[in-house]
Amino acid sequence: MFRRSLSLTAPFALLFASSFAVAQTAPVAPPPAAAGPRPVPTTLAPPAAPPGATGPDAPVSKVTEDLEAKLASMQRGGGLTADQAAQKAMATSVDVAGKRSSIAVADAQVDATSAPFIPKLDLQARYTRLSSIHPAPFNIGGMSVDPATIFPIILNNYNLQATLTIPLSDYVLRMSSAMAGSKHSKSAADLDEQATRLAVARDARVAYYQWIRAQGANYVAAQALEAARGHAADAKNAFDAGLVSRADLLRALSQVKSAELTVAHYNNLVANSTEQLRVAMGDPSSANYDIGENILTELPPFPAPPTTEAGYGEALERRLEVRQLGESEASLREQAKVARAGNYPRLDAQGNLIYANPNQRYVPSSATWHSTWDASLILSWTPTNIFGSQANAHVAEAHADEVASKRAALKNGLRLEVNQAMNALTEAQASLASAREGLVAAEENYRVRRELYRAGKATVVDVTDAETDLTRSRLEVVNSHVDERIARVALTHALGRDVGH
Repeated sequence: MFRRSLSLTAPFALLFASSFAVAQTAPVAPPPAAAGPRPVPTTLAPPAAPPGATGPDAPVSKVTEDLEAKLASMQRGGGLTADQAAQKAMATSVDVAGKRSSIAVADAQVDATSAPFIPKLDLQARYTRLSSIHPAPFNIGGMSVDPATIFPIILNNYNLQATLTIPLSDYVLRMSSAMAGSKHSKSAADLDEQATRLAVARDARVAYYQWIRAQGANYVAAQALEAARGHAADAKNAFDAGLVSRADLLRALSQVKSAELTVAHYNNLVANSTEQLRVAMGDPSSANYDIGENILTELPPFPAPPTTEAGYGEALERRLEVRQLGESEASLREQAKVARAGNYPRLDAQGNLIYANPNQRYVPSSATWHSTWDASLILSWTPTNIFGSQANAHVAEAHADEVASKRAALKNGLRLEVNQAMNALTEAQASLASAREGLVAAEENYRVRRELYRAGKATVVDVTDAETDLTRSRLEVVNSHVDERIARVALTHALGRDVGH
């Protein structure tokens, strides 16, 4: 451990660093009476222990050496940060990829919606072979006349026809609502994708900070195991000397087993939190990360809303989920309008251009190509379609009402989310202030125990217990910093302030 006082502003070392070895510091002079800023250490490496040093001046342990290496790596930079984790998670998230597919579907739906309103052009080419007939002759003025001489029988018929149909009534009754509905649906898909990206980024940041917390707890557990083993060794020596009972020895050995179980638990916690981070970022199970963010850095004040109501109003204005459900509801309302248009008659304009051999409008018929055209207004109505139209409209309205209910429930959920996030931030900030005060007290207690040990008025166990309390106090500072960052992430997302980032 460090042989000097550590500043709370020192990079990750103050998290849980300088106290993992039981007794590893040189004599420290009592602090001056006047309070002032503590010096920031320039190195994480403790001074070399003098040859043969024991007790508080013994060389650092393997646990501390491993931690020092990690802290030194973190201070050099280049490790993983919360923002990097969030960016990579958004880039690789399968949920975000699914929402992008939904956007593509919505884009295609816009095109599909506009297609029926484009004038319909039908092109047709037909060849017809007629069977041969022999019409009976008829009399004209007492003379027998062969009909074939007046009306030639043409067995080969050719017809080229172009038909243009314009849905005039659809332009009035359907097109506006149909296009508005598809655009609302497209907007809903866009907002859903953006909201999913922000949720994924929030979860990745939280996973990152939980990963740091797990590593801190794991180091504290390892240090506690070393302390327990030291206590057990002292108890064994005391038992051999007849100074303590066998029950005391067994109790010390039981503490070692309990500490070993705790270490195994936190090893699993580190493995699980690391794997969660890998999954969030789409990395293979072989990926490992270095901490690249100093979570003990003092953060600027968070501009929290003055009241819960103010925060709730901000969330209603900014949160994409509220807007997304509003767009979905509007789309369904427009679909209901389109369905109701089936209650009314249709009016279509139609034109035909015919180029035929023979052309039926030319009399008498001849095996000659002729072109003709015609134009029509067609008014049609199928009253029985009303039943289906009304049913489809009711289905769309019911779905719209369902989405409206979800939107109302979301608003209620937002009120709770904002309230909880604001309270969590307030609690985390108060916890951090308390943890800092506790760390000051633990550092002073450790300093006093070290001095008493050197004066022969305390045992190594006393120093070890004081160091354990100091380590726990530093862990409380770590946890408080992690809690504050998680609370900021949660409140930023709850208020919708991450929109556009």
